[in-house]
Amino acid sequence: MNSRTEITSAAAAEFLRQCDCITLYCHASPDGDTIGSATALALALERLGRQVRIFVCDRMPEKLTFIGAERFLTDTPSGTHVSVDIASRNMLGAYKAELVPVFDLSIDHHQVNTVECQRLLLRDGYIACGEIIYEIIQCLGVELDKDIAKALYAAISSDSGCFKYSATRPETYVMAAELIKTGIDFALINRQIFEQKTLVQIELAKAAYNSMRFYLGGKLAVVELDPVLMDKLGAAEEDMDNLHEIPRQVKGVEVSALVRVKGNEKKISLRSNDYYDVAAFASQNFGGGGHLHAAGCRVPIDTQNVGQMLADKLKDTLV
Repeated sequence: MNSRTEITSAAAAEFLRQCDCITLYCHASPDGDTIGSATALALALERLGRQVRIFVCDRMPEKLTFIGAERFLTDTPSGTHVSVDIASRNMLGAYKAELVPVFDLSIDHHQVNTVECQRLLLRDGYIACGEIIYEIIQCLGVELDKDIAKALYAAISSDSGCFKYSATRPETYVMAAELIKTGIDFALINRQIFEQKTLVQIELAKAAYNSMRFYLGGKLAVVELDPVLMDKLGAAEEDMDNLHEIPRQVKGVEVSALVRVKGNEKKISLRSNDYYDVAAFASQNFGGGGHLHAAGCRVPIDTQNVGQMLADKLKDTLV
């Protein structure tokens, strides 16, 4: 890994203030946190007269278009390069080998960050990258308006599970309160992110319930989606959102996994409820990563019976 300098939110704000043209990078399979964080930071920097674009390699999910999509691009970006909510180069998806070799700044909240960068702003105790962006905007001296607040609220609410996950801090609620004071329709934002479902998503939820399998005395629940069914439904990556909550909600389950085919690999989304560190498990066994209660990894597409494979690796530590 290249030599990186860890910096504060104030230092990040000062660095960005000195840049004229900036490209912010979101991770592949974009969620509310990466999209909302990048959008809020772009809006704040534009208030200061900076030229800002946002790069995302995958199509923005339909449910997130309310945040704003006019400044997103998928062609080759330029200027000062800043990654937002990206823990590793693999999170850049198909473009991971083609983009800039070293980012000028990486802003992230994952436990482990391996992004090649000159400056690193890492707050792994924050439940959302949006919390870090909130601090940067405060340091920039930009006043919150409805557009910035809407993007930031979407970011923070998305990664906190609408403020219900255990990593939610008192400061998280304080930030949310300040954003709500701008007059945003926070209830509508929450409905758009968590409640509204398409017919495709309803069919996938049915399949998830039907395919759920339990291991290790019910402590591990695994859902493996049938790629044939997904093709038949025309399901997109965004249709997988919140499916990981289905096995996690079963009483007695500590670790859950949602498995689906993506490209030439199987993508595994891991969640835990109380004590198990799925980020460490994903990193040590599969080179993945994430957070204490939410992580991900990939295995070869020909891996058979992913549920049993996970159970075999978890049996000595999931007690």
